[in-house]
Amino acid sequence: MMHRTKELKSRRSRRSVALAGLRATRRASALGFACVVAFGAAAVGADAPAAATLNHDPFPVVSADAMGAVRLPLADVAGEAAHFYAFLVGEEVVEIFVLWTSDNVIRTAFNACDVCYKARLGYRQDGAFMVCQNCGTRFESTKIGLVSGGCNPAPFPARVEGEELVFSAADLAVGLKYFR
Repeated sequence: MMHRTKELKSRRSRRSVALAGLRATRRASALGFACVVAFGAAAVGADAPAAATLNHDPFPVVSADAMGAVRLPLADVAGEAAHFYAFLVGEEVVEIFVLWTSDNVIRTAFNACDVCYKARLGYRQDGAFMVCQNCGTRFESTKIGLVSGGCNPAPFPARVEGEELVFSAADLAVGLKYFR
């Protein structure tokens, strides 16, 4: 009987050692997986441009075609929500927003103004208004492009061609002054 008790204790001991080893292996595997995920995320994020303004994730990047035109499908900017985008000029980021307003006009502006651009905070939408995130001034969305200067969103020209909204890469490059 005593021999059997020793044998059971020995089995339990071997089992405990095996379980401890298995737990350590699982912890090491989980740690290794976490490191791979973190490194992979860093590698993926390495190609994405940093946001030009603060307190948000980078906006989707738009690029120009061979003719220097940036084209967005109208379906992508439909609705009365502001759609924010980033455009690269070399390695620098210009942020813009596109807003189809209640008067059925598509408005385009830089995510900056002549007054508050140095704060690098841009705008947010509050219903039918765009709000400067630095000074809190509210701008009627239907006035974007009609009223300029001061703390109004700085507009840039765009046109509709068929089912696309088109603007010039050169016009976007002019906006670099707001993001340096």
